[in-house]
Amino acid sequence: MRRRGLHPGTAERRREIFCAALECFAEIGFSQTTMADIRRRAKASTGSIYHQFESKEHLAAEIFLEGIADYQAGWIAALERETDARGGLRAVIGHHLRWVRSNETWARYLFQRRHSAFTAAAERKLAELNAEFLRRASLWFATHMEAGRLRRLPPDIYIALVAGPYTEHTRHYLSGRDCTNTEEVIEMLADAAWRSLAVRPDQPGSARERGQPRTSGGAR
Repeated sequence: MRRRGLHPGTAERRREIFCAALECFAEIGFSQTTMADIRRRAKASTGSIYHQFESKEHLAAEIFLEGIADYQAGWIAALERETDARGGLRAVIGHHLRWVRSNETWARYLFQRRHSAFTAAAERKLAELNAEFLRRASLWFATHMEAGRLRRLPPDIYIALVAGPYTEHTRHYLSGRDCTNTEEVIEMLADAAWRSLAVRPDQPGSARERGQPRTSGGAR
């Protein structure tokens, strides 16, 4: 959660406040949580917490934006490391499921607050994050469409076929229901995504599967 340009002590205090707020929101509920609850959980002074966050709503927006930025950065990095189409699909599905399991409280918060109204500044920042995320993802997918590996489909259909299944699975996981082993889920959802999106899904989709050496770096 460390932000560039922050003094290390400030960044650490900010992280502690974020973690305390997430714990309070999870245990007490967002509406019932007060800044005093967060201050006590973070063992912070009133001055230090209000120095960085003017209100609970401001803090909630910052936590949401930090979570989205962290998730999207990992998603794009996982995608751009892959130069073959099938490997890229598996990479982003794997990133999503592992990120949720490693950041369960944060993930639950993002799910719960995704339709919330934030300040105008936070909404602008969120729009910027989403626009850059979609730009880079679209560039990678377009490369494989042009190469004839992936089907040419509208963006909303791509989102539904790739993200829809893992989002629904995440709902089950965060609700506490029994779920299939993570690595098995990754393999099954990746296979389903490949069969939905590949031009020739029964053909080997990656250099690795064809027995060729795999190169690194993102497709641009």
